[in-house]
This record gives sequence, C-alpha cells and structure tokens, in this order.
Amino acid sequence: MNKVAFRPLLVCAFLLLVCSGSARAEDWLYTIRSGDNLWKIAELHLVSVKYVPQLQRLNHVHDPYHIPPGKVIRIPSEWSVRRPGEVEIIDFYGTVTLKRANSSGHFPIEEKLCVAIGDEISTGPDSQVTLEFSDHSRLQMESESDIRLEQTEILGRDAVVVTEIEQKSGRTVNTIPHQSGPASRFRIKTPSAVSSVRGTRFRIGADKQGGTTYSEVLEGVVDVSTPQRIMPVTGGYGTVTRIGQISDHPVELLPEPDFSGTPDLYERVPLVIPLKSLAGAGSYRVQVALDPEFRKVVADLVAANPPLRARELADGDYWLRVRGKRGSGLEGRDGIKQIKVHAHPEPPFIMAPQPGAKIGGSQLVFEWTTRPDIRRYLIEVDRTADFQKPGKYAIESADGNFTLPEQLVPGEYWWRIAAESGTIGTGPYSDPISFRVPVPGPKLGSAEVGSEEIRFSWSAGEAGEKYQFQMARDSGFNKIISDILISEPGVVIPNPGGGSYYLRIKLIEADGEEGVFGPVQSFRVPYRYPFFLPFLGWM
Repeated sequence: MNKVAFRPLLVCAFLLLVCSGSARAEDWLYTIRSGDNLWKIAELHLVSVKYVPQLQRLNHVHDPYHIPPGKVIRIPSEWSVRRPGEVEIIDFYGTVTLKRANSSGHFPIEEKLCVAIGDEISTGPDSQVTLEFSDHSRLQMESESDIRLEQTEILGRDAVVVTEIEQKSGRTVNTIPHQSGPASRFRIKTPSAVSSVRGTRFRIGADKQGGTTYSEVLEGVVDVSTPQRIMPVTGGYGTVTRIGQISDHPVELLPEPDFSGTPDLYERVPLVIPLKSLAGAGSYRVQVALDPEFRKVVADLVAANPPLRARELADGDYWLRVRGKRGSGLEGRDGIKQIKVHAHPEPPFIMAPQPGAKIGGSQLVFEWTTRPDIRRYLIEVDRTADFQKPGKYAIESADGNFTLPEQLVPGEYWWRIAAESGTIGTGPYSDPISFRVPVPGPKLGSAEVGSEEIRFSWSAGEAGEKYQFQMARDSGFNKIISDILISEPGVVIPNPGGGSYYLRIKLIEADGEEGVFGPVQSFRVPYRYPFFLPFLGWM
C-alpha cells in the first residue's frame, strides 16, 4: 500500500481510537506507600483480588506482601473499580446554554447544575462558564465556544479521575491541580488533536471551520497527539495542529504585554486602551472582567493594533487581561491589570468657546448642550491645562449657558465642563479647551473735528504694534465708512458730515497676533460744526 492511500486509513484509525470508549483502556500509575501490599491495593482499587498474580507479573514484584515505599506500579484501567465522576457548573456569566444528551433543545444554565456524559455546553459573545470536576480540575469556556462531555470516571477508590472533553470550537482555559497520589487523566479532543495532561495549566483553541487546534501550555507539560506523532509541549510553549498534517514544533509563547503606558482610569467609553506594541504580536486578545479570576467577562475581543478598543462599559472597577497573538494564531502569556471606568454622566457637547477661540469684551459666555437628566453643570477655568488652581463654578441653569462673573486679564486660558446627575453623581470633565483673551483694542483718547477732517488719537502701545480703525454709521458695523490699518496711535479721516457715528479699534501685536476690537464708542457730528466735539460717549 502506498503512502498516499495509507494516510487516510491512519487518520481514521486515530479518530476511532480517541472516540471509542472501549479503546480507552490504559494503565494508571500508583505510588506505593508505607504499609501497602498488592492484596491491599487490590481490595481498595480493583474489581477482584484475582488480579493480584497478574498485577505482580505486570510490575515485576518479587514479594506481593513487601514492596518498598515509593515504587511506582502500573494498574490497568480495565481491572479497576469504576464509578461515574461528578461535573458541576460553579459559575457562569452572559449567555450560556446546555443541551442534554437525551434532548434536542438548548436550555439556560444555573450554578451548581450537574453536567452528565453526552451533554453539550455553548457560550455566546462576551460570555463564559466554569466547570469543576471530581478532582477539582477546572475548565473555563471563553466566549463563543462549544464543548461536549465525553467521559468522567473515577478509577479505584478515589485514586484516578479520568475526564475527556470534546472541544468543537472556541477557547478553553484548563487548570489541573498537582496531586500527591496518582495524577488525574484529563483529555481535550479537538478535530485535529488530543491534548492529555497530568497536573498543569493550559489553553486550547479550536477553529470550527478550519479544524486547527492551538495548544498553549502555561504550566507543566501537555502531550499533544495526532495520528502521526505525540509531542510533549512544556510550559511557556505552544503548538499548532491541523487535520492531516504533522503538528508544528513547539514555539515559545509571547511574553505578557507591557502595561507601563496603560492608565488605570478611563473617563470615556467605548474604552480606548493605550498599550506598548509587543514584538512578534500580529494582534491582541483583549478581555475585561468584573473579577480578578475572569469568571465574569464582560468584553472578549481581538484587536489588530494598539490602542486597544473595548466595548462601552458602565462605571465601576474592572480587570483587564491582554495577551499577544502570533500570526500563527497562538496566544501568549496573560498580562492582567486592574482598571476603573468613570465615564458617566458624559460631559456635554461644547458650543462656545471652541478650541483656540479669541474672546474679547467685558463678559465671557460659555455655552453647551443640555440634557433633562442633568441637574447641574460644573465649570472650571484656569491659566494652565492641568487645572491646579482653577476658578470653579456650579451652574444649575437648564439653558446651557453661563456668563463669567469676573473679567479675565489678557492671556491663554483653558476651560472644561462636567455634568452632575441626581442618580449617578458627577461625571468626568470634558477634555480641556483652550481659548485666548487678547489684549483689547485701545479706547479713543481724543477727537478733533474740523470742517474738512476729523483727527482721532489714543494711547500708544508697544513698538511694532499696529491698529485697525473702523468707523460706521451703525453700532453693528454693517455700514462701515472707514476701515484703516495704521502703525501710529492716531488717524485722520475726512469729515463725513453731520450725524451719529460709531468707531472701534483693534490691536495687532508685533508678531502678527490679532487682538479683538475694543469697546464700541459713539459720537455725534453736528450739522453746524463748532470748534470742539460736543459729545463723546462710551458704550
């Protein structure tokens, strides 16, 4: 038979071997303790003492009554006393369903629910469930996973617990405790491999469509079996197995991510999580949970690159778990960090002043959008963006505006606003918004009205400053009759004739930074010109 024809038969034989209950008969190991002999062992752990002679020959024991402590003997499983093991759901979160072996429907689960052979469990998005076995081994199903309980059995008098899980798809995290006596047997079967362990901690990922298995060992040793080979994978390494292919040689798992640049507090949702890039990572597994054991995972997703983005979350304390993912699909070691979300109520949308705005005049008005569930708004104004010494104002107006009670000196300022709800308290402040109070234009110092022209003058500023002078027939400056840019603190314009007029002056600093127009000033030119300006008013 050629190799091409033989390979399918080999695969079929392997699948029959791992799926058949009658083909699972294996030896288990027993460590001799002080006072043990083969007759006592048979009485405790075997179905009959008639197996003593065979047990003696199998283990090359010279005297069945006197065996040195510490010697390890083999006991065939088919000679052993057997009874069903126990599997219990100890916690779950999100959408988890159970399909009983003798039923066609899926049912919601509850804690302390027992799982029987043939039962299937499925998890939905952002969901998880943890199963505990007779030997206190645990299997945690992550989001969008499917498993079936194939076997749970206790050999001897509580000597060995044999567990076998069919993992159809998704990901599981498995913890098998080390024991002083014979270690339990724990197998996870996927379409392309069987993972067997004796006291360890590992993850298994099963690709439902491609039949690929990802074995990631965190502690201990896992034997990954395929029709072609059995590969031991030690802690800190992983391997990828595909149907009909020899499994990849173990590769080192990526180290845990560096959280040194990741903050503890998040005041915006959905979360945007900064993270230093991890060498070798093609993507990242991101999980957020309500508890440090990650039994209540509220977000489970894969992000392509930092910053990582998670779902919208309610305010509260969370635990963040991130691991790098190689291009092969293997996920690395976990990095875990406690974080806090304080994002509600969200700050309102800002209307004025907008970032970089120039605000002149004697009154500064802040404007924002309002919501009916907010009882008041809190505003802070400071000369620096860190708000170390801010002026603080509480506004209970539903109109969405506030006029600053004092006049600000010229310079750079920042402001921010927060909303306060009667039910959930005060939310985070908005991002700092900068604005500038420029040096106002100078006030008119004097005006001399002649029959042909009018002379205006004001106080001189710094060297290199310029002035924009405007005069109009209306206070809104829609009918401007004079608009002049000059370098001197004065201007001469033709006399426009009798009537009321308005003027204003804007300062332009030497570096080109424009201020705002000073106060609008009005004056009246009589129809009969006297030798002096009879009226000069201030707005």
